[in-house]
Amino acid sequence: MKIKTLFVLLILMATAPLSQADVLLKDTQGNTISFASLKGKWVLINYWAGWCKTCIEEIPELNRFYQKHEKDPVVLFAVNYDGLPIHKQKRLIQKFNIQYPSLVTDPALALGLGDIIGVPVTFVINPKGELVNTLYGGQDLKTLDMEIEKT
Repeated sequence: MKIKTLFVLLILMATAPLSQADVLLKDTQGNTISFASLKGKWVLINYWAGWCKTCIEEIPELNRFYQKHEKDPVVLFAVNYDGLPIHKQKRLIQKFNIQYPSLVTDPALALGLGDIIGVPVTFVINPKGELVNTLYGGQDLKTLDMEIEKT
């Protein structure tokens, strides 16, 4: 019986909104974004690294996704997996032409995303604030579009 109860609790936790308290996200441009202000929008958080070939290869697809959905209730953030100082992050952002906002600090712990065990990885958060998918490996426009078209 204890196992069934534990299983039910795990299911409820997995579908609960990510955070009851508001989390403040800061981007490399100095903007502070309240996670609560993103409610009602799809939020995708992509972890990448400058040494990761697959990460670099997916950037043009992520740029296309960002451009396509700029006016939609969709937000895409980059997070540098290496936790580099902001000036080094900005250099890499420019070098690899990342056109979508990049967060200065890793929000995984604050948002309850779990451990990041490799890159690239993209977390998909629905408009209710629930983590609905974790996409491992390089993504393309079609795959990302399919994620936000799910009901």
